[in-house]
Amino acid sequence: MSFITYNRSQMNLFGYSVEDFARDDPKSRFVVELVSRLDLSALYSRYSSQGGDSYAPDMMLALWFYAYSNGITSTRKLEELCKYDTRYIYITGNQHPDHSTLSRFRKAHLDLLDQYFVEILLIAQAEGISSFNQIAIDGTKIKAHSSKRHGYTEDQLDKRIEKLRAEIKQYMQRCNFVEQGATDELDLETLRAEKERLERLEKEILERKAQLKERKKQLKSEHRSRHQINVKEPDARMMPSVDGPGYNAQLGVDMSSHLIVAHEVVSQPNDQGQFIPIQEQVEKNLGSDDKRSYTADSGYHNSTDLKELEEKQIDAVIADPQLSNRSIKETPTSKEELQKEERKLKRSDFVYHEQGDYYECPTGKKLFPVERNSERIVYRSNDCQDCPLINLCISSKKKVKQIHRSVNESYCERMAKKLQTSAAQERLKKRSVTVEPVFGNLKHNLGYRGFSLSGLNPS
Repeated sequence: MSFITYNRSQMNLFGYSVEDFARDDPKSRFVVELVSRLDLSALYSRYSSQGGDSYAPDMMLALWFYAYSNGITSTRKLEELCKYDTRYIYITGNQHPDHSTLSRFRKAHLDLLDQYFVEILLIAQAEGISSFNQIAIDGTKIKAHSSKRHGYTEDQLDKRIEKLRAEIKQYMQRCNFVEQGATDELDLETLRAEKERLERLEKEILERKAQLKERKKQLKSEHRSRHQINVKEPDARMMPSVDGPGYNAQLGVDMSSHLIVAHEVVSQPNDQGQFIPIQEQVEKNLGSDDKRSYTADSGYHNSTDLKELEEKQIDAVIADPQLSNRSIKETPTSKEELQKEERKLKRSDFVYHEQGDYYECPTGKKLFPVERNSERIVYRSNDCQDCPLINLCISSKKKVKQIHRSVNESYCERMAKKLQTSAAQERLKKRSVTVEPVFGNLKHNLGYRGFSLSGLNPS
């Protein structure tokens, strides 16, 4: 096999050099130059030396990069643009790959995109575009390829299985009638083919039911009966923000250049537990940097991640949804202030003393640990009956005050104190104007509101 080569500087069309076609479009020139700097040995190695001519892989890659940068994902649309749009004519050298060729190229080499993503980041780093030492992390919901009409609860799956089995039984009976010569009006092969199709469908639905039951174990009991699985795309989860099945797209974005430096797509509807994987991917892509800092909103806040980040000495600022309820003051709220306000006491009105391991209440009483397990510690006061704040502190059914403390609460408290600094507050403000515009550009300007491939690992 040989590649159809081209030299843009020597190609002419209607008396004009192809180079002239991109004179007013620096982006097309930039994409061609960028692809020329990538290591394409893995891509070229996939082409056999046998067979007919093939379009040059670097041209096809540049063409797809440019198309996606303009929000073009349709192979038929791209085929037309290669014929009439001078910017695309410049990239192809006035060659016209058809939609089937474009589709095959994209599908065959999808797995190489991560490699090229990292190479482009390293080029940006080498060019000094940014120091890449301030990273914002955030997620957004994007529609799955499949429709929400394919979503079923366990009860709905049971009804569908029951209906399928009844239909399979009917086809088995009809096959028997034909085999016994009871009727010759029906085609036996057609009946058998339909029966086998229904049996395959039953097997698939049974697999989806098993997946659904396993997934429901991870949910709170009140959510299990309504939980659905998409039979066509089981990786997708129902997400109200996209009105149907979708995915949670995670990004790490450089706060200086707004370049995406890490990415992942997960089926989990919230951002819990996603901070560490993205942070680790950033370090892998760009190389470790002990001066690098990370910022994220409250959706990523959890004590387990905070513990790991602190132990690794990673500079992170993660907003706290419970900030107003942390016990981080030096002294308890004054008794007089609470009596004047006549409000219910919060945990933030108490002070935790790490040395001594106890809580101090606004009246000076101490709450000591009385219960402990792998996740939490229960602190309790010995005497609350004569407390002047008893009606503001505990319900009439309780006799003493209790406070439940996570075993990792100290990490949350240290983060809460960090969040009160002007530097942390400035980072959180900058985060919102860094990563949100990137999502806005992808979804609004480029129109990437839904995936065109199914599953977390499309092939």
